[in-house]
Parts: sequence; structure tokens; C-alpha cells
Amino acid sequence: MSEQQGKHSIFLLLIFLLINIFTLQAQQVHLTWKQSENPNVSYYSIYRKSLGEAGFTLLNNVSFPDTVYIDEIVQCNSCLSYAITAVDQAGNESGFSNIVEVTTSPTPVELSHFSGYANENETVLGWTTATESNNYGFEIQRSEAINSNFEKIGFAEGNGTTSIPNQYRFVDQSPMTGKFYYRLKQIDFNGEYSFSEVIQVSKGVPKEFHLFQNYPNPFNASTTISYYLPEYCFVEIKIFDINGRLVNYLVNEFQEAGKQIINWNGTDPDGTIVPSGMYFYKITALNTTKFKSMAMVK
Repeated sequence: MSEQQGKHSIFLLLIFLLINIFTLQAQQVHLTWKQSENPNVSYYSIYRKSLGEAGFTLLNNVSFPDTVYIDEIVQCNSCLSYAITAVDQAGNESGFSNIVEVTTSPTPVELSHFSGYANENETVLGWTTATESNNYGFEIQRSEAINSNFEKIGFAEGNGTTSIPNQYRFVDQSPMTGKFYYRLKQIDFNGEYSFSEVIQVSKGVPKEFHLFQNYPNPFNASTTISYYLPEYCFVEIKIFDINGRLVNYLVNEFQEAGKQIINWNGTDPDGTIVPSGMYFYKITALNTTKFKSMAMVK
């Protein structure tokens, strides 16, 4: 086969078989395409052009048989065009594939944390946003099965557009007990929406000693540590830093059975605020020790 015939063969395969799909996540564009059936293809070349530019610029090469490329050098509010070529083992390059156009926009809401815990009376959901853009608010949804229909049980007003982290809290006071699934429906002022991950929370009276995840987490001023005691007993709670050094002693006393709550304001015994970072809280009761991690940010 001549060099010209080789180029023509690769070109035909791309024109009829290449499928481009794009998705935008934060400031990334994901490109995927159908693998060429030409056995001589060595790699694919990814090209990009911004609005107003005269021609395409080579971004990178992707080795055959990979068919995914993530463009991480993307600016907000950009109009971009992408095209792909195939290059064979002799260095012959095909013509451009079909061209895909992408218009980027700022991520509406960057959700950095979403969790929940339950006791005998209520389920507490908490989430944190790193940034928000055009955020009307969050619709809280619940389901009894992960694959069942979710129902709206509440709404939390958003903070519009802000680069400051924000913490949200919602209490589900439904008397129902059992295993439940929760998700957030984030809604923009223009009506567009997206869903968070789904979390599972088991609601009911604990039958044994239980330590809940602190809330909020991460925290920047104070946080609440909750635990359940099935009977009257002696309780000890300590805070340690990531190197295992004792930071503070929160509890050292006998306590009644039931749910207990204590706050930590991020200080040592002298009242000095500790540095940002990862910390651990350890609780000992009924000859059992439990611990969980938490993060303090300033």
C-alpha cells in the first residue's frame, strides 16, 4: 500500500467510525471516541481551537488503543472546538475527525462534603460547599431504596454566588425507622439542576455503644461529637493530632444511658486554638474504644 493509500484508509475509518462525546466537570472537558478498526494505528492526536483562533493547536497524543482524553487546561466561559486524527506506525496522519464544539461555564456548586447520622428521634444531614455560582438552593430528597423514586422532604436556600465555603444542615424528623437513602438536588436560579451522591443512613435506637461522625466536618470554629451509651458508665474522650500527640481531654466522668453530645471549639486545655489539620477523637466506655477522624480548617 502506498503512503497516499495509507492516509486515505485511516481517514475513511475515522470519518465513519469516530464518535465524539464530551462532558464538562468543573474545569475539565472529557473526550471519548470509538476505537479505529485500522490495525496500523499507533496513536491519536488531540487538537483544540478557541473562538477567534485561525487554526487548531495540538494538545497531546493518546496511545492506541486508549479512547479517552481529559483536557484539564480549560478556562471558564470559553468556546472551544476539538478534533482528533489517527496516526499509523509509519507516521502517516489522517485528516480531522468530525469537530466537537464545547462552551464551558463555571461549576454551579462545588460540594466538598455530604453526610448524615441518625438517632431515635431524627436524622441529621450536613453538607459543605467550597464555592457556589448562581445557586438558588438545595432540595433534600429521601428514598427507602437506592433504586426507588426519591421524594422531596425539604429545601435549603443557597447563597447565590460566593467563593467562601458554606455549611448546610437539615433535620429529618420523620418518625419512620430503618435504612434510608438521601440525596441533594442543587438548583440554579435559571432552573438547571444536578444531583449529589446518594448517602445511606440507618435510623433507629442503637442497641450498643455507638460513636457518630462529628458535625460539621470539616469545621472552622467548633464541631459537635455525639455518641450513644446503652447504660450508665464511665466515659473518656480525648483529642489527638495526626502524630498521636494528646491535644485535649474533653470528657472524664460517669454519664447516663442515651445519646450524649459534646462540643469541641478547636482549642487545647489552655484555650489556644490548634492549627488547621487532621485530628482524631477517641472515646472509651464499657471496656470498648472507638475513634474517628475530623478536619479543622481556618
